[in-house]
Amino acid sequence: MRICVFVGTRPEIIKMAPLIKRARRRRDLELSLVHTGQHYDWDMSKRFLQELGLPDPDAFLGVGSATHAIQTARVMERSEAYLVKERPDLALVEGDTNSAMGAALAAAKLKIPVGHVEAGCRSFDPSMPEEINRTIMADCASMNFAPTRDAFLNLLREGIPLDRIWLTGHPIVELVEEMKPRIGESDALERLGLRDGDYALLTIHREENVEDRARLEGILRAASDIGRAVAFPIHPRTKRSIERFGLHGLLDRLLWTDPLPYIDTLALVKNARFVMTDSGGLQQESFLLGTPCITLRKSTEWVETVRCGANLLAGPEPRRILDAVRRIEEGLESIKGRISGIRPYGDGNASYRIIDAAMDWLASPKAHPLSDQSNFGLPMLKGVKSKGKIPPFAGLAFDPEGRPLIPSDIEEGLEIFSIVHAPESALWERPGCDSDPEP
Repeated sequence: MRICVFVGTRPEIIKMAPLIKRARRRRDLELSLVHTGQHYDWDMSKRFLQELGLPDPDAFLGVGSATHAIQTARVMERSEAYLVKERPDLALVEGDTNSAMGAALAAAKLKIPVGHVEAGCRSFDPSMPEEINRTIMADCASMNFAPTRDAFLNLLREGIPLDRIWLTGHPIVELVEEMKPRIGESDALERLGLRDGDYALLTIHREENVEDRARLEGILRAASDIGRAVAFPIHPRTKRSIERFGLHGLLDRLLWTDPLPYIDTLALVKNARFVMTDSGGLQQESFLLGTPCITLRKSTEWVETVRCGANLLAGPEPRRILDAVRRIEEGLESIKGRISGIRPYGDGNASYRIIDAAMDWLASPKAHPLSDQSNFGLPMLKGVKSKGKIPPFAGLAFDPEGRPLIPSDIEEGLEIFSIVHAPESALWERPGCDSDPEP
């Protein structure tokens, strides 16, 4: 079997690292790695390949920076040329970038099956380019690998057939666990003059925040006013915007630095009092390392972190950011306590489940181990026939514990679905899944 993995940005490289390593250990699988070049800066890509012990890409497409339309078109055109030449059995993409969406579209139009890692995540904000990419890829993919129960249910709501969805967990769990022993080797705190637990970490890079002068200025002013040291690794896009908008003066009270190696970033996350970010990946990493997070967006695809109180949605407004800081400062120990002991992203075997499922499906595309999925927590759906014209799954709603909500003022005819879950302890325990299985 031949699988082609497409990456194009730092988060994709990070999140696909466990899967790439796992796949390369299988004797019955040939893996190729394609880098689209969406992040073409050395600090944003090649450094992470080396740090994570990944091979150099088999192909570098060099799409570079451009508008969304031009960049996506370049990814599609150059991915198509590679796929026509190599004809893999499966194209594997991750996340919500233009690289992932462009490669998925190119493969689907060539009738090459697509596997989407991190499928089903939704912020329900159609103004986000990433949200558009996510929904398109769900339709393109023959295999949607949902990292959480919420993601699984989102796909069902959108009408994705059950036999195209696998509940797997998220590979980021494996990577963070692998890196934990190395976090102590980092001297990032010493280099920046920081003290453990006595600083905040700030990262911003999303278009809606850094291409809008008022938003960027508001975030930087709020960060300067929190009353603690703030470490600020600056994304290249953010740095260009700061220069273009003439906001250099707002960096005087921040400990800014160029992009950092992944281990240094994890060290700063783990030892921070809290994190302020608009990054989806950093929200997950903060959660996995037990650090409260303030998300500088009005919505997030990682609702699990908000539900348990580990992540506060503040948006870019200074008043709301500072209010979130106050709430964390006042309830820090309580928040940390809520983070510990829950594992919405799985048990650290997601990459094995993904590769195993892909190989089984490629061997027999009509096969889908629904019985196995039920063993580790497939939500069971029970429908009440609707008398009205309400679309399927319109009645799905949940309380903070994941139980279904049925509003008391529900109108007659509304289609309601109740959700019954397997015990939490069984969610990520797949029979026969060792911690480090061999092919």
